[in-house]
Amino acid sequence: MGNAADTLQLLQTFTRVAESGSLSAAARSLGTTQASVSRQLAALEARLGTALARRSTHDLSLTDEGERLLPRAMEMLAAWQATREALGQAVSEPSGLLRVIAPSGIGPTIVARTAATFARSHPQVDVDLVFTDASVDLVGIGADLQVKVGPVDRQELLARRIGAVERWLVAAADLDLGEFTDSAGNLCDGLPLVALAPLYGNRLQMTAGDGSARQLTCRVRLRCEVLNAAYEAVLAGAGAGLLPRWLVGDDVAAGRLKRLAPAAGFASVPIHLVFPPGRYRPLRTRLFAEQVEAAIGALR
Repeated sequence: MGNAADTLQLLQTFTRVAESGSLSAAARSLGTTQASVSRQLAALEARLGTALARRSTHDLSLTDEGERLLPRAMEMLAAWQATREALGQAVSEPSGLLRVIAPSGIGPTIVARTAATFARSHPQVDVDLVFTDASVDLVGIGADLQVKVGPVDRQELLARRIGAVERWLVAAADLDLGEFTDSAGNLCDGLPLVALAPLYGNRLQMTAGDGSARQLTCRVRLRCEVLNAAYEAVLAGAGAGLLPRWLVGDDVAAGRLKRLAPAAGFASVPIHLVFPPGRYRPLRTRLFAEQVEAAIGALR
């Protein structure tokens, strides 16, 4: 029947296969080969004396026996991990491949710096960073976690809010916006805007200093799906932009950008850590998640 440690390894492989729906995706997630995953799944089936999955050229699905085993396997893996940690026997040094998905804004900056520090501190971990603002299938690409700016709209994913992005409305210092400002200094409709899709369109919701709410209807001069592109466009004078304080704060202080409606407030955007379904989290994932959360919490 094999020893208990070997069985746990096979169960971990089985849960990754079940979550991803493919041998290749499970192999990427585990940092091994598709052939190795296939052998381990076959070994577990032989050990249990039943087929757990139906395999085809392009698809994989669980049998009835596999469906019954999956929640039990996840419970056993989670219980074993909790027991090891409680007894101080957990692996002290993380290892394996860590695949992280992050947006194009904070990905190449904050997340990348955190990943570099993490990889240097943990030489047995290899980190694969994917920067995208598009919706992704975390299970299908074998991702361990995603740093997500904005709402999480898939209920099956496990998400934890770790911070929020404070936004300022800014424009190039030499951009003349006098015709869009009334005698009281308030911004008027028609303000030229560099819009960051999909976070907002041509309407900006503002909260005045007295707490009253107002909607500003702008003219979108340039629409971008990538934060850095919107930032460069605003710097170049294409229009005003509602951008993260952490990104534009130094430019405002240096006089390259000017802050518009500084007394007004704009809704912050939440930042989440998102995990694929399943309760088991490798040590490398849990440690990196802690470091990313600390880095996001330090944003000002």
